[in-house]
Amino acid sequence: MARLAPITCIAGALAALATGSGCAGERIKLGNGQPLLVDGSACPHAQVSASQVVWIGDSWVTIPGNQHTGVRDLARAAGAIGPGDDYTIDAANGALIGQIAVQYTSQEATAIKAKVLIMDGGTLDTIMMDTSATVTSVANTFTQLLSTVADDGTVTAIIYFLMPELPNIPGVAALRPLLQQACTQSTVPCFFLDLQPLWVGHPEYTDTASGGIFPTDAGGTVIADAIWGLMQSNCIAQ
Repeated sequence: MARLAPITCIAGALAALATGSGCAGERIKLGNGQPLLVDGSACPHAQVSASQVVWIGDSWVTIPGNQHTGVRDLARAAGAIGPGDDYTIDAANGALIGQIAVQYTSQEATAIKAKVLIMDGGTLDTIMMDTSATVTSVANTFTQLLSTVADDGTVTAIIYFLMPELPNIPGVAALRPLLQQACTQSTVPCFFLDLQPLWVGHPEYTDTASGGIFPTDAGGTVIADAIWGLMQSNCIAQ
């Protein structure tokens, strides 16, 4: 997939970066109403060190792992980070949304303060307990995390990606509008990436051997390309 692969607009439809068209032929808006720029070549460079790009979340960050190494390699190739630089990875397998929030606060308590957060989270909660109360709790915890991030004042951009609707991952459709809304209303610019449109028609992106709940290498590459496209197009950690 090309680096500037189609990504999602806030309503969840695919949009081509080259044209800047959105769900209804309008210019794409992501996160906090931010316009999606077509050309990231004019972005200021070396404004964020690699270690200050912090990944938090669960298994969709860590398995198979090329989600974050793919973005890192694209950043190295573009000169956004040094050839030996790497991102900070605080994500962990089996992390619930409350534990993901702690990943952020634990990192913030160190000498390395996050400037960019890249994250997923919340669907393990619904896998464990698929109820409307769980969905509401996830949304509330995510909203509180965004508020905490804003209060801390070090993060300049957040990318949240929501995994696609898969048979063994309940709650995604119910979570989508609530997490989108929280991202849109965030004081810190928050860019919501819905993986659903990218997954449609691509069973090879999901690892059936894992029970159909993790991405394959191909799926990880798709996630990396989409995140890097967002980063380039919105001058995030360039």
